[in-house]
Amino acid sequence: MSVFLEKRTHDAKAISAEQEGPSIVGKSLKRAEALAKALGTVKYAGDLKSDDMLIAKALYAKYPHALIRRIETANAEQLEGVVAVLTAKDLPGKNGYGILFNDKPVIAEKKVKYLGDPVALVAAVNEEIARKALELIKVDYEILPTLDDPRQAMKEDALLVHEGHPAAEKGNILTEINLKTGDVDKAFAEADVVIEDDYETPMVDHAYLERDVCIAEPDPVTGGVLLITPAQFIHAVKRSLAPVFNLPPNKVRVISPLVGGGYGGKEDSCLDVCSVAGVLALKTKKRVFFELSREEILRGTGKRHASYIRHRLAATKEGKITAIDVEIVLDKGAYVSMGGVPGKYGVTQRTVMYAGGPYAIPNARVKAYSVFTNHPYSSAMRGFGAPQACFAVESQLDELAKQLNMDPVELRLKNIVRDGHRTIFGQVMKKSRGLGLEECIARVRERMEWDKPLAKTSGSKKRGRGFAVFIYGTSVPLLFDGAGCHVTLQTDGTISVSVSSTEMGQGIMTTLTQLAAQTMGVNFEDVVVSVSDTMFPDAGPTVASRSATIVGNAVVDGCRQLRERIIEYAAKEFKSDPRDTDIQAGKVFVIGKPETAVPLGSMVPKAWLDQVPLSTTGTWYPPRPSFSKEDGQGDPMHAFSFGAQGVELEVDTETGQIDITRFVLACDVGKALNPLIVEQQMEGGAAMGIGWSLMEEVLMHDGYMQNDSLKNYVLPSIKDVPPMELIIVEHPNELGPFGAKGIGEPPTVPTAPAIRNALRDALGIKMNKIPFTPERVIESIRKSE
Repeated sequence: MSVFLEKRTHDAKAISAEQEGPSIVGKSLKRAEALAKALGTVKYAGDLKSDDMLIAKALYAKYPHALIRRIETANAEQLEGVVAVLTAKDLPGKNGYGILFNDKPVIAEKKVKYLGDPVALVAAVNEEIARKALELIKVDYEILPTLDDPRQAMKEDALLVHEGHPAAEKGNILTEINLKTGDVDKAFAEADVVIEDDYETPMVDHAYLERDVCIAEPDPVTGGVLLITPAQFIHAVKRSLAPVFNLPPNKVRVISPLVGGGYGGKEDSCLDVCSVAGVLALKTKKRVFFELSREEILRGTGKRHASYIRHRLAATKEGKITAIDVEIVLDKGAYVSMGGVPGKYGVTQRTVMYAGGPYAIPNARVKAYSVFTNHPYSSAMRGFGAPQACFAVESQLDELAKQLNMDPVELRLKNIVRDGHRTIFGQVMKKSRGLGLEECIARVRERMEWDKPLAKTSGSKKRGRGFAVFIYGTSVPLLFDGAGCHVTLQTDGTISVSVSSTEMGQGIMTTLTQLAAQTMGVNFEDVVVSVSDTMFPDAGPTVASRSATIVGNAVVDGCRQLRERIIEYAAKEFKSDPRDTDIQAGKVFVIGKPETAVPLGSMVPKAWLDQVPLSTTGTWYPPRPSFSKEDGQGDPMHAFSFGAQGVELEVDTETGQIDITRFVLACDVGKALNPLIVEQQMEGGAAMGIGWSLMEEVLMHDGYMQNDSLKNYVLPSIKDVPPMELIIVEHPNELGPFGAKGIGEPPTVPTAPAIRNALRDALGIKMNKIPFTPERVIESIRKSE
């Protein structure tokens, strides 16, 4: 008990000292699930479907904004094979759910706010009958005008998406966040140079491979329900949907098998499918299977926030940035999702924080609005607001460099944050938590041979190169932070770790296995990590590049507790001092006396018989975060990842086609717990950034998605992704396990501005709206001429 109490009152320093003996952390060990995935034997949620399950279908809104006047379901109810038809009046509990705010209805009752709103649900014995039942449901609508542009929707006289939304600041404005530091007006008045421009980034889909699905199974013993679904935050599913089911949370169990990609989207989309399957399972007392089609996913699930950014920047003639003045409008879509509400500021907060990039800027004013429209709800997506902000500020840096006739890399080095500097949001940068941005810049600069002139081409193909840097905080403070896990030492000396985190391809099972094995002093093969069951302690969401650090610290804590117990017991057996007793490679021994070594599996049974507890709960919580909505100042993050990216490209001025010929990315990850996994995360994040930059875009018109299938929603293929030169930089974070920081999201952040700046270099024209499609490139060239 003393160990647990000490953990509760610690000073938030992570247990990070490396032990003697063979190193497991820092090695590129094989992924725990690699063979099963390669052989195709992994069971995803959709693979668990069986013939005895009812098939659920939802009738979605015909119009993006309309009043519901009448719904007739009698014909559908009478169809043979239909077991249940539900409308809003038939729900067992509250008709609303969401992670930050319960405003998304299970079934729309009086009004539909976007095409993804269900108006009726069906459960039938097979899919064909379920589809026929949907066709028999008649709905009378009164069509309302549609809000497509958040800049128009935020006007005082705009039609409201929600009448009196309890979390909204004013009208359609969900959240307004202000950041203020220094004297901005004075700095602009005294500036030698002022750069002002507008930037736009699109709404994009997560495009995860595995479709959204839920199997709901009523529990006849407890009266509760089991939900099996690909989800990134299973405890939030339980908490959010328990009131929908009119059940206490302890009667809702959620299990997430291995997940085929999430990227932030499966924080919310799992709620969409689980709410439908769950209410139908409770109504019918039968197991229910509900899976979205790809078109339903594209039309109805969360997206990256589209952004509209006006960015003003003031500087001296020597290149020191003295002030920024930024206004940001984010397209929230129809519901809150992760957009931010009072006290939980979400994506809006992050966009404000990163509006000044990783630069020491003494004067800053940033105002951001998250605005309701009749679009799909905007959710978390890889980068969580940082890519939008980075695109604007890193583009501005290149414009400043051109105005001053200064090298853009040198300009960045003049302004980046260093030890003791403050960000625009007031947090002091600390070398002890990993501050490797300068090295990242130097490494990319060297690899790119940046200081040598780039050979130009003749004819229609023009060459250019661009540079961008980034800052990205680990985890999601002010929303949900900290983590817990169960660790059990089996009597044969092997370890079982149970966490509620999700394995979705990022390799967290492998990383946690390495941390547990290194800390406990056993072999990698002697640890099994089980994931994603709400019977395990809440480890928080698998988002925000937090799992290896936050959850990793909890696993290290649990393993250290067990290690200390066994060492203390073994010391008594050896008649030695615990400080002279060790565990390495699965053996317990007295240091300096190798002849005393015995297998851990022979010591543990004795300890168990002597009533030494072999299970424990590991926990870790970072320093308490702070952030003021009024002035945007505080200490919101416990650690930051940094990086730099260089791009060389060719653009054909006759076709608009862009070919990336060189792609160099350096990321400061604190400590690469598994270098191969780190490189895979860097590759995947950068590839997603390429898609966002060059081709991906949700095209909306009057509330309808114009490209709602993978036939016309363009994604990058292997041909679009160039060979990547990846550089891992390690500046340890004193609060991370063995020095680690987050890496899952950061590689997405700098790609768009690096490409934009390379295009600027190649063509001599500004392109401030992505994606840079061939049509958009040609249009920009013609306008410039």
